[in-house]
Amino acid sequence: MNPDLILLPRRSALLAGHRNTLDVLVRIQAPAAPDRDHVRPSLNLAIVIDRSGSMRGKPLQEALRCAGFMIDGLGPNDRASIIVYDNTVEVLVPSTLVVDRQIFHRALRQVRGGGSTALHDGWLAGAEQVSAHLSPSTISRVLLLSDGQANKGLTDSAAIAQQCAALAEAGVSTSTYGLGRSFNEDLMGEMARLGGGNSYYGQSAEDLMDPFREEFDLLSAMYARQVSLSLTPAAGVTLEVLNGYRRVGGAWRLPDLAFEGEAWALARLMIPAEIGDRPESPVLLLASASMIDMDGEPIETNTARLILPSLPAPAFGAVTEDELVRRRAQELEAARYQEQARQAALNGQWDRVQALIIEARSKSADNEWIHESLKVLEGYARTRRTRAFSKEAYYSSRKMRSRLTSQLEQSWSDQEDEPTFLRRKREQGRTQ
Repeated sequence: MNPDLILLPRRSALLAGHRNTLDVLVRIQAPAAPDRDHVRPSLNLAIVIDRSGSMRGKPLQEALRCAGFMIDGLGPNDRASIIVYDNTVEVLVPSTLVVDRQIFHRALRQVRGGGSTALHDGWLAGAEQVSAHLSPSTISRVLLLSDGQANKGLTDSAAIAQQCAALAEAGVSTSTYGLGRSFNEDLMGEMARLGGGNSYYGQSAEDLMDPFREEFDLLSAMYARQVSLSLTPAAGVTLEVLNGYRRVGGAWRLPDLAFEGEAWALARLMIPAEIGDRPESPVLLLASASMIDMDGEPIETNTARLILPSLPAPAFGAVTEDELVRRRAQELEAARYQEQARQAALNGQWDRVQALIIEARSKSADNEWIHESLKVLEGYARTRRTRAFSKEAYYSSRKMRSRLTSQLEQSWSDQEDEPTFLRRKREQGRTQ
């Protein structure tokens, strides 16, 4: 069964005689989860762990425990490799079918802390292990963990992220896990964003397991990957996608799609008055999406068309806003404020940080998730903890821009029954 694509306008009409700015929620919905006999897709993973000197002790122990957790979730149809790096890279277990998990656990028990951080070399070694066993019906991904900066080998963030993008198009995606206060969130975040994976962080070693569990649950529920959204506005209508998704070949690349999940984008249309005032309501927007299913086969959604009537002011004033579109717009606006506040914090402009938080709160007072997330940031701002503020603002804004959602999303305070990868956390770097 193919996914559905739905266009949901913020208002179901245009104001006649005026230039209209209209937000349209594009919803790509996966089908229902298969029955219990469904076999999840095979995984081809490289687990790449920073063992540099700063990881010694509990951080490294917890990272190895998380790697062991991932291995214990794999079966004989899955492949995995274990790579560790400091100033040098060591492939502890080359890519192999997970028939005997003890091979991996024995290797993990031998890991000790080392020197500096050859992050790119470690990631590249993992990518090479995964690339050697690509298959259209397998999810191939590098899981990279680091607590520091790339300070040996290739260190240019843009160049590293572009390599992740190139490999993602070849079928190898990258997810990243940052630990503590010293890692480079801009680098780790861009590696995941361009690499077609997910980015997480944990403030402490104890917070690392939560994102590893979230990643594994998502991989196990995966319906489709390389989700590409095509949007064609009517002639004369201008369009902007507000999420910040990257464009590949003229289409926007959305997050991977899980069963019963929804990938989404918010498109803002600027519609000249003369288009809305035509005798017959024109097609304002055409939308379709394509993706790759778990058997490696291409699938496409329906083509959705947006056609709205133009109404005079009295009738238009009676048209209410759609609540879901309004909430998603709030999330994107809150993400923008958080990004601005992060830059202000990095520049030491704490009065501006506070002003931005207050303004963001005033524009989303009825959105409990945004309100609670801003309270966390306000706490860090109050004590002027620059690194903590920077990382939480970065990951919180990314989550609000590009999260996978439930098709029937519950209130923020009532989401216990939702899968881990659909839950909205109050604080991204903490276990909740």
